[in-house]
Parts: sequence; structure tokens; C-alpha cells
Amino acid sequence: MTTAVLDAPPVTSAALTFDAPDAIWGVGSAPMASGLVHYPLSNRDVLADVDWAEGQLRALGVEAGSLIDLVHNYSECGQFWPYYLAGMRLGAQVMNGMATPWDVGRIEMYARRFPLRAVLGVSPQTVEGMAAFGLDAARVFAAVPVVGARGAAASALEALNLHPHRMTPLGPLILIAAPGEDAAAYDTAEWILETDGEGRILVTSGAKRAARYDRLDTGYRGQVADGVVKLEAGA
Repeated sequence: MTTAVLDAPPVTSAALTFDAPDAIWGVGSAPMASGLVHYPLSNRDVLADVDWAEGQLRALGVEAGSLIDLVHNYSECGQFWPYYLAGMRLGAQVMNGMATPWDVGRIEMYARRFPLRAVLGVSPQTVEGMAAFGLDAARVFAAVPVVGARGAAASALEALNLHPHRMTPLGPLILIAAPGEDAAAYDTAEWILETDGEGRILVTSGAKRAARYDRLDTGYRGQVADGVVKLEAGA
């Protein structure tokens, strides 16, 4: 089910100037318990997310000259675009692939031909696609220092004796947990995360963001405390 675009601030003359902070950069989409939610992103939002993404990439050892591969679909550009800009800000070279079965050849090619520092966003469809096309995921990612994998993809790579970071698209956010960990930090300056009585994780947007999230159910359960999310096992 697709829900309506969330409420956004009134359009002003500044918002019609393409490089103004409040100008709408684009429309993102986020998977929620209710279905896919579309939401506006301003230039200010994107730059705030770039600042956070830069810190995340630094923690993964990305620096000037690093090569990174971002694996995502077009509908996830709202979450991933800040990681492109953050990578370039750090002086890294950024490439990409789609999180689909049919694009695994590109991901394999990058890993084989280039000394990648990180591949971020590997999906269950990526792992399934590699098996379907006769590619050995363990061999593809063996020489990559940092592999960020989502959900069942992380479990599948762990079964191959790899040690992926767990990446979770928590609505409009991306959580990155260290190998073997199920807790990850989030940007408390931009988002309010809380749980309800049943442990469901709810997201509210910060006051400066163009989108007006208000305690939307992300579809995940877990614990939230001191800027850290700990997802329920199996998430």
C-alpha cells in the first residue's frame, strides 16, 4: 500500500529558488509498517544527512582515495544520496549497483577489478541473484574490508563465514551496526525515535525537516535509548 505524501511546510518564494536551503531537493520514499511513504527532502535536509553520513563513512575507514560501492534502488535515493556526497566530500570514489538479482554482475565486477574499501547496501536479492547466476558471494566479498548487508543478506553472508555490518533501512534512516552487533546509532539532531507499548519503533521528523513525520510505525521492533537503536532479533 502506498500512502500519501506527508504534510510539508507552505511553499515560499525561497523554496522556489533551487539552491535555497528550504528549496525541495526531491521526494524520497520510505518503507513503513503501513506501506511505502513518500516525503519531501529540502536542500537543508540533504546537507544535514551528508554530515551524518560522513561520520558513518569515516567510522568505516573511508578516506581520500577509497573506493566504495553503494547498492540500492532508485526509490532509495533519499536515504543513499547523502552517502554519495559524503564519500565525495572525503575524497573517495563512489560507484553503485542496484539491489536487484539482475545487477549482481556489476557488483561482482567492481569487487573483482577494484580494491574496494566498502560495499554498502547488499540486499537479500543481491545474495539470491549471485547464487542464481553462479557467483560465489563468499568469493565476491572476501577481499572487501567492509560489507554492509541488509536483514537476511547479512545472515546469509555470516553463514559463509563473512563478517558483514548490518544495514537497516529504518524508514527514512539508515542504521549501520558493527559486525556481530545489533545496535546502531542514529542522528538525534534530525530524528526522534521511540517505542510504543508493544516495542514498535516509531519515527518523528526533526522540526527543521521538510517532511512532517509524526510517530510513524517503521515496521521494526526493538529498544531505543541514548541515541542508539537495538533491533529485535531477526529484524
